Amino acid sequence: MEQAFEDLNDWLMTSEMPFGKKQVLKAAINLFSKQGYDGTSTAQIAEASGMSQATIFKYYKSKEDLLLVILKPLIEHLLPVYGKEFAKKLSQQDQNLDNMIHFIVQDRYSFLVQNKDAVMILISQLLINQQIKDNVLQKIVDVKDIFEQNIWLPLKKTDELRDDLDELSFLRLVVSQIIFYFIQTQRISSADEKTIQIGLKQIEVSILRAIEK
Repeated sequence: MEQAFEDLNDWLMTSEMPFGKKQVLKAAINLFSKQGYDGTSTAQIAEASGMSQATIFKYYKSKEDLLLVILKPLIEHLLPVYGKEFAKKLSQQDQNLDNMIHFIVQDRYSFLVQNKDAVMILISQLLINQQIKDNVLQKIVDVKDIFEQNIWLPLKKTDELRDDLDELSFLRLVVSQIIFYFIQTQRISSADEKTIQIGLKQIEVSILRAIEK
């Protein structure tokens, strides 16, 4: 039975793998997120992890293999499994559009922040790595039914959505705004919690204006 993880660090802590392998993963996540995948060498990963390059290649065939190992739990494990838990929590909200959008925005932003290093790696790789892009698209297809049944239908049942709004338009609107704000607050500039909450509220208002009747 799959375990629902809150973040990548949780996955690392609970995974049964040798200490050296974990150290390499932690160092690679940190360096890839700060310097970029192409800007990081295995020698730098070895130095940061306290392991030899021989140890790295004992566990991973190549730097690309290491990248895929880092992103795999985020794409294949965290998102789909956590998506089910997210849908369950959404169903527990007061069933009106305002409350549901508030929950979606707050919860998804929090999820991105909890996994910010891996998410930044994923975002950068989606722009240039076809294999990563294909993996993400496949997972979206895999969880499409979960989204429709547990998220889209409850939103529709509020009878507050515009009649001409479809699932794809809704997803594009919500995902783009949350991800852009995540990058803005976590990488482009720093912001305290009060400022972040003000910005999230503005996103909620913007989304509601675009989707409600």
